[in-house]
This record gives sequence, structure tokens and C-alpha cells, in this order.
Amino acid sequence: MKKLLIVTIVLFAGTVFAQETEVPTVVKAKFQELYPKAEEVNWDVEGSNFEVSFESEEDVDISLLFDGNGNILETETEVEKKDLPAAVKESLEKDFSDWEITELAKIVSDGKTIYEAELEKGEKQIDAILSPDGKLVKKTSKDDDDEDGEKGEKKEEDEK
Repeated sequence: MKKLLIVTIVLFAGTVFAQETEVPTVVKAKFQELYPKAEEVNWDVEGSNFEVSFESEEDVDISLLFDGNGNILETETEVEKKDLPAAVKESLEKDFSDWEITELAKIVSDGKTIYEAELEKGEKQIDAILSPDGKLVKKTSKDDDDEDGEKGEKKEEDEK
């Protein structure tokens, strides 16, 4: 019985590892061409697309989303508050003055730019998405009451 259990575990583990999708060579080559000195590189699969998160040689956290042909679909770059457009800074200071900014990012997708602010106040955490002109596009909060005890996202506001 013990041998059967061990064989089952080994077969299951092998099946799980076999199901991991490999990043196409063309995608890895495009990334290597763009960021040959990237550090702390991590790949994930998102549906039929491939996301790579890494640290640039300038110590900036970046994330790229590629399609299977090596085309960049989205770029997310860590930014400092001082580098935000004035309108975005003003909106954050006005609308979220009692929140601590834990992370800021500039996201470019389909030629459009938005800014994401991860904010925290006590136990509460929210993400605020703003347009370059400072308009709040979307706000989501981390929901503490998930059935599995895990934090999930709850959409609070979606203005377009």
C-alpha cells in the first residue's frame, strides 16, 4: 500500500510539472534583446500570454506582457511619486491624503497610459487606477472576508 501511495504521488507530481507551459523561444529572445542585463527574472503564463517580471539595471521593477509571437502587449514600470504627472500627484494627495502609498506604477497598454497606486490605511489596502490627467478610473479594495481566508479584490468604483 505504501508503494502504491509513493508511485501515485510521483506520477501526480510529474503530471503537474509536465503541464507547466514553456515560454516560446521567440518571446525569451525578444525579452533578452530588450533587457540583456535584467536581474531577478521571473516568468508566468497568463492565458495564452507570457508575463515576465524583473529588475532593470537601473534597479527599477518592470513587468512585461508578451503574446506568443514576442509582441509586447503591456508594460508596467515602477515609478516614484516625484515622477508622476502633476495631476496624478494632486489627485492622490487630495483624494487619498490619509492613505500611505506602498507602490506606484505606470502601465502602458494599447498605446494608453494609466497609473496604479497601491495604498494602505491600517489593515485596509486598495488599488487606485488614475488617468494621466488625474481622473480616478477604478478603485479596488482587498476583501478580508474571502471564504478561504485569502484576500481577494473587491471592485469599489469604476469610472470611465
